Amino acid sequence: MERKEMKKLYEEIDVPKVELTSAIRQAMGDVKAEKQRHWFKWSWRTPIYSVIVLIVLYFSSGFLFPSLNTAMARVPIIGQFYMMFHDKVGMSLFQSDLVKHVNEGAESRGVTVKVNSVYYDAGRLVYTFTVENFHTKEDFIPINIDSDQINENFQPNIDSPELKKLKDGRYAGRMEFYTNGQAIKQGQKAPLVISKIGDIVGNWRFELPVVKQKTTLLAGQKDVSILNGRYQVRDIEVENGVNSSVIQYAIDYNGVAKDDEVLIDRMRDNLGNEYRLKTGTRFEEKQLSNKKTRINHMTILNQPIDPKATKLTFFTSLWVEHEESKIIPLQTKLPIQFKTKHYGIGIKINKIEQKGRSVTVDYQFTGVGQEELDEDVMKNAGEGIGLGDVKKMKSWSDPEANYENGYYLKGNGAKVTNLKTASMQSTFEFDVKELDKLSLKHFSFKDYGLYLNLSDLNLLAPQKEITVTIPVKKETSKANR
Repeated sequence: MERKEMKKLYEEIDVPKVELTSAIRQAMGDVKAEKQRHWFKWSWRTPIYSVIVLIVLYFSSGFLFPSLNTAMARVPIIGQFYMMFHDKVGMSLFQSDLVKHVNEGAESRGVTVKVNSVYYDAGRLVYTFTVENFHTKEDFIPINIDSDQINENFQPNIDSPELKKLKDGRYAGRMEFYTNGQAIKQGQKAPLVISKIGDIVGNWRFELPVVKQKTTLLAGQKDVSILNGRYQVRDIEVENGVNSSVIQYAIDYNGVAKDDEVLIDRMRDNLGNEYRLKTGTRFEEKQLSNKKTRINHMTILNQPIDPKATKLTFFTSLWVEHEESKIIPLQTKLPIQFKTKHYGIGIKINKIEQKGRSVTVDYQFTGVGQEELDEDVMKNAGEGIGLGDVKKMKSWSDPEANYENGYYLKGNGAKVTNLKTASMQSTFEFDVKELDKLSLKHFSFKDYGLYLNLSDLNLLAPQKEITVTIPVKKETSKANR
């Protein structure tokens, strides 16, 4: 089958898509990001019957032409394999001979996983694979990746792997890794451990080869400081892909901001083009000193960068402004007050009282200008206060994320009692009718306390968009195949 015929067939396939959104909470336990991914349900049509026959032949007998092991783009079935997953980028790279063969396999619990191709595009390594000897009637099955085995420079997209059943009973799938395409080198390996396929727990281990190719690159010509040196953006490189682009950059976090996280979520060039976030992640973190942390970041944008651009303006988000947390026993002498290091915003707790199967807390926010007060934001900050067993909260790594049912209430009913004085009241109801396991079973006023994450108070600070403009120079990255 000629490539132009496959392209025509690909364009004619009717592919309904279902949009799924998943709230991903990582890094600090709660990463407030939203990602979209597309999956399609294959419509069986006469023109594709031959494709399935070829897939069966191909995966049953190995590669039809072993001499082409280093140039899989010449094997037509691979292009049609990408068609199964509606992977337009893979199809485009296939047509340009930029898909590489991988011959890696692992067996566990009688199930075999074979990885058979890889391509690189705009910060993503994408692998295709098959699963054999997995017997189920399901058309789609999930797989789990062992996050403890992840290399910090190769971050799997944990939402991407899913398997689709082939006609011969095996399953085919694809998975993505995020990586810095300018930093990976010949001979490097991306470690992968699959810990579960469907309902089968196993141990499928891989050291997968990486691949990259020549791309257009805009390199930043200077480093830029933000908020009087609190953050420094450095080593910016923007790389084009088939239908997206990727910003690779590092940020130094200094002083009170050393545990923060800043992300670039959109960009504009000097030609008037706007680029928006598709997804983002973080890689290696280095402690340069007790007052400075450097994190390598990556942001994938929704379209390629105009190579004629000479200046780029980045719009950043203060994703995490980290503050310490406090545990305040209910019998603490009041009033008691705390404030943040970033903005000096404070909370003053005036009264704590038990009323039957509830506890009421009266408090007020300080250090916020009257014109900056927002009732909804105040309620959001107040609702983050928790109530739990003091000894147990001290033993938990993060009471907001890792708590023991029956000993902790993660949130409360917060209301503004006086907007002018920023006065608040939070009520903790011990019995949660909707979900019994969240109810407090062992409450004692002398043993319990409030959990206060001071980071939540930074929500009350004026929210300003922070922009960074840097000159860039066009370069050509070297292929390393």
